[in-house]
Amino acid sequence: MTSILSVVGKPALINWAANTERALVIEAASNLWEDIPINGKKMSRTAYVATLTERIGKQKAHQKELAKAADIGSQVHALIEWNLRRELGQIVGPEPTVQDKAAWAFMSYEDWRKATKLVPVAIEQVVWSTQHRYAGTMDLFADVLIEPYGSCHVVLDWKTGKGIYPEALLQNAAYVQALIEMGHATTLVHGAVVRLPKVETDPEFEVRIITPEEQVELFKVFVNVKALWDWSQAIEAARKVAAKA
Repeated sequence: MTSILSVVGKPALINWAANTERALVIEAASNLWEDIPINGKKMSRTAYVATLTERIGKQKAHQKELAKAADIGSQVHALIEWNLRRELGQIVGPEPTVQDKAAWAFMSYEDWRKATKLVPVAIEQVVWSTQHRYAGTMDLFADVLIEPYGSCHVVLDWKTGKGIYPEALLQNAAYVQALIEMGHATTLVHGAVVRLPKVETDPEFEVRIITPEEQVELFKVFVNVKALWDWSQAIEAARKVAAKA
């Protein structure tokens, strides 16, 4: 699923990556300048570039930050899953160990789930569409109290980024459609993308409810995105064949 949605442009992420990389380079260059003795021999341009490159490292700054964020997100997901499975009486191992940021996000989730009287139905369930040829793992299918609709069947996605981005809505719609196609739900299924804060200074958790009517329109967009992904995959496959010829 995430592979398909990767074809969707992410201008905000591109800007963030560029700014993060710029900040890292400035910091590394400043530190190197401070480390050079004031009265020492001036470093050649080649030596300076080589030293700076070594200090910056091969991995891009935004990749490091994304890895940290992914780690926090994985920890929150694991802790939520562990607690939900235990609640359903399923066999679980030791409670996952999490960092402070992940623990903060989990506390926000706990507050929200109590307020919405969340009752889990299926956890980390793999769903697929034979008709449209895609598959993915939804975070949670549950009964949730949603105003003004009352108790609803809801497909939930947990997010720990800075915001809820449009492709998250497409992903949720695809999960719902697959769930319906598999016969596990009716057409009256809501979606909810829940953004969990990672630190105390983050904004309060954010919830984006997706109505069944919205799901229908969003899935139409997802089908078009899937067509674009299929096309790009075919182009890449043809390129590889041509390269081997």
